[in-house]
Amino acid sequence: MINPNEALNLIQGLIVPQNVQKIAIQDALGLILAEDLRADRDFPPFNRAMMDGIAIKNIALNKWLIEDIAFAGEPQKQLSHSNSAIEIMTGAPIPKDCNSIIKIEDIVFFELAGEKWAEYVGKDLLNPGQFVHAQASDCKQNDLILSSGTKIGPVEIAIAATIGKSELSVFEKPGIAIFSTGDEIVAIHEKPEAHQIRSSNSAMLEAALRSHGFSPTVAHMKDEKSVVEQSLESALAIHEILLLSGGVSAGKKDFIPEVLEKLGFKPIFHKIAQKPGKPLYVGNRADGKLVFAFPGNPISTLTCFWIYFLPWVLGNRLILSTIAVGNLPLSNPKLDQWLPVKINGEQAETLKNNGSGDLIHWKFADGLVWQKAGSTDQSLPFFPLRP
Repeated sequence: MINPNEALNLIQGLIVPQNVQKIAIQDALGLILAEDLRADRDFPPFNRAMMDGIAIKNIALNKWLIEDIAFAGEPQKQLSHSNSAIEIMTGAPIPKDCNSIIKIEDIVFFELAGEKWAEYVGKDLLNPGQFVHAQASDCKQNDLILSSGTKIGPVEIAIAATIGKSELSVFEKPGIAIFSTGDEIVAIHEKPEAHQIRSSNSAMLEAALRSHGFSPTVAHMKDEKSVVEQSLESALAIHEILLLSGGVSAGKKDFIPEVLEKLGFKPIFHKIAQKPGKPLYVGNRADGKLVFAFPGNPISTLTCFWIYFLPWVLGNRLILSTIAVGNLPLSNPKLDQWLPVKINGEQAETLKNNGSGDLIHWKFADGLVWQKAGSTDQSLPFFPLRP
């Protein structure tokens, strides 16, 4: 049996199975880039005005005759006399023979003998190259600007658009099949008998995954070895990852590890020295398929999903802050504990709950704290459960 740190490190070493697909740029937000993107030209592609004002060559003067006006989107203008200036708008190409911009706040325009002039009224010394966004200063043509493996956000969308990529190669999110197990489970719409409960774990897993752009399938398996084997084998034909809830502990009908072995899986680990979620099973097989088999109690499933699976499948590491915790129980000398807490000002308070089957009290939880085995610390790593 391994500890949570060892489990997290082993999971981070697993590769999320992903296929590559080409999609429209507007659909790529939040996905992972599967190609290198290079600049198709210099950026900026010309010396560009960073301010509205005038473009000049001779910075020794304080008055300039205005020859012309340059707008963004127009071809480059040319200064005809070194002591003159061209009025310019932000984003326009710097006129030929000009090397500096004076921003409009530092000049006044006036007319003299029917001609338009500009006078410098600023207080700072003028410098060559001021307010000029120089050609290729951001990057040169063919420079690598986004690497494969980059998560695509709004800035990455804009970069792809500016180099003319209307479609992007991205890593397709893996297909995930969710299975609840157990003869005691009935569907949500059914009325359970006194000895039965409705399926909640699979609904939680599906909702969480859909909120992150996945499209999982959901099914239930009775506690019959042949049914479990056939169901998992069929799912593996079209899915890359299996998420199972129940059937991995030490009960007489806990067939999952045995069936997975028969289907070619080898455990990365089975059982973590933690509470809740001790029987967690993570395994893979030669074709890259993966399985995360969670204990069946709702809070065990939730905890293992939040802490181990979700950060990994999203390409992240588990990120924890630290918070002072009140009402801490005595630590378990052998097991790490994930405790539900409510934020109260600048510290957290542990919540009363009746174990890993108690969903009702967990509705008040703002997050989990990680109390390590034998620890007497009052400030603990904190994992938020709410935005």
